[in-house]
Amino acid sequence: MSRPTLAAFRLPVQHGRCTVLDMSRHVTIRLDEEFHERLKARAAALGTTVTALITEVTERELDEDRKKFLSGIEEFADHWSYFQERFGH
Repeated sequence: MSRPTLAAFRLPVQHGRCTVLDMSRHVTIRLDEEFHERLKARAAALGTTVTALITEVTERELDEDRKKFLSGIEEFADHWSYFQERFGH
């Protein structure tokens, strides 16, 4: 009698208390020691990890709505002197 074979499917990878199903990629970056220490200190001060901090900052930088908002600020700044003249300081 032959043993049953398993259909090809991805097994979840266990990381601590959560199960990850190919949801993330590993990226390696090189940082000088002083910058890495500053990054660790900032993450600790925020109560998070270096990975979470880098992810949050990167996601924020790539956010299209943020880019639109910042470009709106630049346009507003171009007209700031008119606004001050028209409505006062």
